[in-house]
Amino acid sequence: MNIEASIVIATYNGAHKIERLLNALLKSSCHYEVVVVIDGSSDNTIEIIKTYLSQFSSLRIIHQNNQGRAAARNRGAIESIGETLIFFDDDMEPDIHSIEKHLNFHKLSTSDCLLCGNITELISPDNTDVQNYKAQLNRKWISAFPEGVSRLNFDNLFFTSANCSMRKNLFIQLKMFDNRLRDAEDHDLAYRAIEAGIPVFFDEENIAIHHEVITCRSYILRLRSYRIAHQKLKELYPRRKDFRLGISSGFHRRLIYRLLAQPFFVKWIDQGKMKFLPQTFRYKIYDVVIHSFANIFPSTPI
Repeated sequence: MNIEASIVIATYNGAHKIERLLNALLKSSCHYEVVVVIDGSSDNTIEIIKTYLSQFSSLRIIHQNNQGRAAARNRGAIESIGETLIFFDDDMEPDIHSIEKHLNFHKLSTSDCLLCGNITELISPDNTDVQNYKAQLNRKWISAFPEGVSRLNFDNLFFTSANCSMRKNLFIQLKMFDNRLRDAEDHDLAYRAIEAGIPVFFDEENIAIHHEVITCRSYILRLRSYRIAHQKLKELYPRRKDFRLGISSGFHRRLIYRLLAQPFFVKWIDQGKMKFLPQTFRYKIYDVVIHSFANIFPSTPI
């Protein structure tokens, strides 16, 4: 059987979420292999994945000591056999046509390139308020792009390995994800591609649903991790101009951030104690609280 692509999935303690992804992949009619790299998990991820061995034409499981997402994805890519690599995070649910769209894009492309799909988060009454806030924030980011495919540059670079693809030879040419990074390794890869004159695209219509469960506190910690990664990138590439460190200037604005950088605000948000406020005003408060802790005062305990 001709393998059209290799689906590379890195997972760490993903037993509670990876089944949704595997079930979604089974709906595609494309011929592909699935390579799951278990990055030092301590849960029963491997047992769950083994139950799918008979359902996929090609499903391989790689187990390694914990080395981080970049190293796990690189390991899966190196050991893959498909000409095209498609990366999904273990908490994604790609649309039934997502794999086909990735493959067709590269087949029709006149040159090697990187493609990032649309990461959609659901707004639902079953979600917590901060979960819906995050989903709405994500939609706001995506709305900046027109329908269809957009070419990215340094000014509008939005690239995530949660739903992306490229030919394997290009991935190797770009020296893969940087194992030195614990976050923002996908942004870095796309940045290096643009520097090398390689086209990077965003496809608004290639949808995968992101089922990440967050709290206000966990989201702040995630953003802090992203900030640390960009500080690392600044050390590695001091001549770059694109470092997303979220620094705010201005005394009065900083004072507001200081006033709202109080741990009890994070607790109130997670406990839903601010839902009595109108949503637009409430979400603006969430913006300031989260930005304060994540970027302006990242050492403040929460």
